Amino acid sequence: MKKNNPVILCVDDDVAVLQAVRSLLEKTMGGQADIEVAEGGFEALDACADMEEDGRPVSIIISDYIMPNMRGDELLIKLHELYPKMLKVMLTGQSDLTGVRRVINKASLYRFLEKPFMNADLVLTAKSGIESFMAERALAHKIAELTSLNKALEAQLAKAKSELG
Repeated sequence: MKKNNPVILCVDDDVAVLQAVRSLLEKTMGGQADIEVAEGGFEALDACADMEEDGRPVSIIISDYIMPNMRGDELLIKLHELYPKMLKVMLTGQSDLTGVRRVINKASLYRFLEKPFMNADLVLTAKSGIESFMAERALAHKIAELTSLNKALEAQLAKAKSELG
């Protein structure tokens, strides 16, 4: 686990699915991300808050749709309110796409995969999500850097103008 590694949080009430997804992603991500798991929505919310506090914010959340106590769409919408830059992926075996539509409209859903999913699809989604998240973070950093440089140049220009006249 590296502090600078992006974090992928997998959420499902089925422990066997969680273990399989975690194992698959740990084997295929090549150390590019830390894989964490939660067995439901409330546990996921707590885990996200804890990791944020530890300076390891969740980059991607992959959540099941049908879970007791808090459905996946409710979880992803809540997480979007708290962490809008987090990429959200929903897994669903349901043919009713109402929840998926809600997350698309209210939580900027990154992807959704139907269960049973193909391992290659899940891995590709995770890898492309990490690339997208890292590119977005690098761009935000570069914009902040350029903004700071621009302010410094404006201050120098204002100083030079006042000295000239």
